[in-house]
Amino acid sequence: MLGGSMVCEHFGQCGGCQINASYSLQLEQKVATYKQLFAGLVDDISVFSSPPEAFRARAEFRLHTQADRVYLSMNTYGKNNRVKITSCPIILPHLMQKLSLLLESINAQDILKHKLYGIKILGSLSGESLITLIYRHRLDERWAEIAFKQAQELSCHIIGRSKGQKYTLTQDFICETLKIHQKEYFYIQKEGAFSQPNPYINIQMIGFILSYLETTSTKDLLEMYCGSGNFTIPLAKHFRKVFATEIVKSSIQTLCSNAMHNQITHITPARLSGAETIAALNFEREFFRLKGIDLRAFDFSHVLIDPPRSGIGDVGMLQFIGGFRHIIYISCNPLTLAQDLNTLLKTHYIEHCAFFDQFPYTHHLECIVLMKRIQK
Repeated sequence: MLGGSMVCEHFGQCGGCQINASYSLQLEQKVATYKQLFAGLVDDISVFSSPPEAFRARAEFRLHTQADRVYLSMNTYGKNNRVKITSCPIILPHLMQKLSLLLESINAQDILKHKLYGIKILGSLSGESLITLIYRHRLDERWAEIAFKQAQELSCHIIGRSKGQKYTLTQDFICETLKIHQKEYFYIQKEGAFSQPNPYINIQMIGFILSYLETTSTKDLLEMYCGSGNFTIPLAKHFRKVFATEIVKSSIQTLCSNAMHNQITHITPARLSGAETIAALNFEREFFRLKGIDLRAFDFSHVLIDPPRSGIGDVGMLQFIGGFRHIIYISCNPLTLAQDLNTLLKTHYIEHCAFFDQFPYTHHLECIVLMKRIQK
């Protein structure tokens, strides 16, 4: 790696990283590229950097077999073939260490190695780890007995998966604690559910929004695509009430658990899609899922939206969002964000904008835009 930011023997072959440059140079190049999208819209864009290595809390590998031993593998950059991985310096160190030790045990025991083709890892800054082993055959009690011993020896959680089967040995989640603005927030992160891959950047993203909220008048918050509450939990303290919607039922359940553990009682979660959220709040349709919830009691000052990489796109949804005084738009794709801004800037202006290097050594940048309605 140029510039000494990160040393990785697989760089240039493994498709997990794409930009062959020092950390500072790759970030500079990305920021320069994406700033052109916002030229003339905002004068000042803050940039938040990541640690140059040991920053990733979740990853997925396939396996490579050589001389009857299995190794981690990733797709070669730009090609549909695999490269053997002996170590990955972007992974949290405690995760990489436990994964390496587990691979040694897998290679020593046929019952763990037989038809194993994938491994997923999930870890926390507080040291917890969960490893999912993915097989091409159904798992039995003998496998569970051996895998459970490995989990005990490594002080981690292990899950086995095969087609139509999930074998949970201890638990299927980890606990994370993030310290943001001198306050600690507790999160449950479930196996298979979305969580922020770079916790160092996640802390900075939440902190950026919290700093903004400390300087603005707030009433109630609508959060769409809330997931399991990554932003909901810390932002809730700045609002009288929060209405948080998400289509994935298990994420809503985790949000409720996270709210309880953080002693937050003024979040109202609802399993609704984006379109259903709009229909409900426009009182166009009644939902049995909203029974007992008085939507007219909310007085929204802010909307937070964190859409998928494809952005919002839908004109009706953009017009609905444009009805709020303040918009907090979290984007994992500045290109689709720029397209959505073509509509939103007809009613709002950008107060603050920031780039976050969630995925170093790739072409991706996270972006947060904070907008306020134009006074007529």
